[in-house]
Amino acid sequence: MDKYIIGISAILVALVVVALTFPGLTDNETETNTTSSLKWGTDLNQAMQEAKNTDKNIFVDFHADWCSYCKQMDEETYTDPQVEEKLTQNYVLVKVNVDDNPDLSSQYQAYSLPTMVILDSDGNEINRIIGYQTPEQLLDQI
Repeated sequence: MDKYIIGISAILVALVVVALTFPGLTDNETETNTTSSLKWGTDLNQAMQEAKNTDKNIFVDFHADWCSYCKQMDEETYTDPQVEEKLTQNYVLVKVNVDDNPDLSSQYQAYSLPTMVILDSDGNEINRIIGYQTPEQLLDQI
């Protein structure tokens, strides 16, 4: 019995050492690595008003906290300098969490994540992009 407890303790200590040595293996580290300078709003009505005032379209990113491809877009695609520049210059940006906004997600039929929808200032759909996009793929579509 004592050997069993010592063995389990040794395994737990080893796991803690690995977690502290390689923090990138945890989900929390993934979320804090985002260094995008994009300013995302969360209110679509406010974005429509801003789009009218600035003569821009609206770029809506439908996502969820549990969506690994959404997190990958935040870390790899939205942090790309060319993507940041093009989105900032041409769009009012809105992030919509589908779990927190099921009615809005349903209205724009964002059933597969990530889904990006480009809207005019009245909320009419201009373009739809579904699934993970590399920086190059997204630049080609926006």
